[in-house]
Amino acid sequence: LHIHSRYSRATSRELDPQHLELWGRHKGIELIGTGDLTHAAWRQELRDMLEPVGNGLYTLREELRLPCRTKNTVQPKFVVTGEISTIYKKNGKTRKVHHVIILPGLDEADELSHRLEAIGNIHSDGRPILGLDSHDLLEIVLENLDFIDTKDIFIVVGHAKEMILERFGDRYSYAEQTEQL
Repeated sequence: LHIHSRYSRATSRELDPQHLELWGRHKGIELIGTGDLTHAAWRQELRDMLEPVGNGLYTLREELRLPCRTKNTVQPKFVVTGEISTIYKKNGKTRKVHHVIILPGLDEADELSHRLEAIGNIHSDGRPILGLDSHDLLEIVLENLDFIDTKDIFIVVGHAKEMILERFGDRYSYAEQTEQL
């Protein structure tokens, strides 16, 4: 579910709904995150190419499906997801946390994006970086989306890397860090 679109830095230009759906079918993946829920152009592209099927899930419009060589019968569905990186100081230490947010729909992504653009630049990259405490991000998500049932919203840590750096710091190489785990 933690994925990005072509609107994020250093990603493939083929990270579009058609190719995500194609590779989901090819690999037998039934649920794919949309990624980059804060990027307006991406949300518009998703609206143009996906159709809702209920319960916060979407499918690629049939006429947009690319041919697949495998005979897999899986029809992947999409759920609205995105990553937000927060960088802040707490207890005298700089914290860098990547959060994956899962929302019940594109309208909720519009609402959240509107609130977040008052805090920082969410337009230049599909995975924005905000100077915001993780707890504050959680409050913004829950307060801003109070018109929906909060059991339909999920926020999880996006990478284990931050936990490794938090534990061992920058003084070790990646290989040394993993050896100590």
